Amino acid sequence: MSPVEGSSTEAASPGPLVGLLSRLDALRARIGLTPAMIKGAGWSIGGTASGAVASFVVQVVLARTLQPTGYGVYSYLLAWVNVAVLIGKLEFDTAAIRFVAAYEGQRQDGLLRGFWLYGLRVVSRTATGVALLGGVVAWLLRRNLHAGIEGGIWAACALVPISALLLFTSSTLQGLRRVPQAQLPQLLLRPVLFGIGIALASAGLGVQLAAGQAVALNAAATAVALGVSLFLLAHAAPATAVAATPEFEADKWMRAIRSFIVISGAQLILSQQSDILVVGTVLSPRDAGLYSAASQLSWLTMLGAQAVIFVVLPFVSDLHARGRRAELQRLVVHTVQACGAISLPVVALLLAAGHLVLRSYGTAFVDAYPVLAVLTAGQGVGATMGIISGFLLTMTGHEQAASRMVVGTALLNLALTFVLTPAFGIVGTAVATVVAGLTRVWLLQRYARRHVGVAVRPYLAAGRS
Repeated sequence: MSPVEGSSTEAASPGPLVGLLSRLDALRARIGLTPAMIKGAGWSIGGTASGAVASFVVQVVLARTLQPTGYGVYSYLLAWVNVAVLIGKLEFDTAAIRFVAAYEGQRQDGLLRGFWLYGLRVVSRTATGVALLGGVVAWLLRRNLHAGIEGGIWAACALVPISALLLFTSSTLQGLRRVPQAQLPQLLLRPVLFGIGIALASAGLGVQLAAGQAVALNAAATAVALGVSLFLLAHAAPATAVAATPEFEADKWMRAIRSFIVISGAQLILSQQSDILVVGTVLSPRDAGLYSAASQLSWLTMLGAQAVIFVVLPFVSDLHARGRRAELQRLVVHTVQACGAISLPVVALLLAAGHLVLRSYGTAFVDAYPVLAVLTAGQGVGATMGIISGFLLTMTGHEQAASRMVVGTALLNLALTFVLTPAFGIVGTAVATVVAGLTRVWLLQRYARRHVGVAVRPYLAAGRS
């Protein structure tokens, strides 16, 4: 009996990671997973890990430079930038992965060039318009904003269209299956250049960096990264597509984009960005800085799980399409086990040594430990059973149901945040996020069991091993 079909020796396997990898290896040849795809996955995982390390180091340096209040102002401005980017890019980056890959694979050069031109035009104009509108509104209301925010308004506005275009070009490269080129500017070059800028301004020139100046340095680093991304895209684009007469399917593109916007908007509400906006508005920039540091650290628990999920998703889709429910159930169980084996030690480390890790940001950031503890506990569930639950639905044709549950729990999160934050401070914000996240996991699991026939859990039920 093959490992995919299961055997009585499973209980004696060396560990969840080995069990998962053996099943994936058995499925690889059957599905047709090529060495190029495996290489791409390796690049993606390596690029994500490298970018996460670079970003973490830069954020620690920035937090120590700005101190909690300045770092809170910076985080608050960046949270608004991310909201504006979400609106301005209209999810053309997500659409690019889907349509560019399809058009390039089918050699539809006219449509490929048409999508590039249409996407660049729409994203640049919309993001610039959103940035200018937001800048004017913020400037008119500047007397009502927290101290220090006024100095970063226009730098934040400049960052919006640059970031939106960088996301679009990176996703276009990903659609062309140029994984290293897609990741290098966005995930690695941008934070490295930003860090160099901070070091030169602080240590080299002796400038006492303010939040607005930090946002301006971020914008400059992003602009350089965008230039590199455009250069790489120009060299990666098929010559036949560059020379083709552009063709447009605007109605088809916009229909797909509307669904993407709904899910992304809900995910944004569930993310740390909305929490930082509420904290920075209702409480203070210092509280926003503390919350930002804690939420960034808690997110480290998800990195290993994301790497596992990246490899597993094609197999989930294939097994469901072929009606191999028993194998899919075993794969889900082993995925939960593997995610737990990678993520739970990080959870334990952050809970046990969170004070020391937060101290790397600066002594004052130790006050964020209660927030870190709450968010890390919630992320532990999200990194094990939560992360596979959502993808299990989207990979099996239940994306509309998944989007409804994500939107519903996003609204729950927003409501709880506005109720608990004034009453309990940043700990109340964290509790609201965790409660909404656990509710989402419960709903997704419940739906998957009823409609997909697969239970998301770390063990096989009796009689199914």
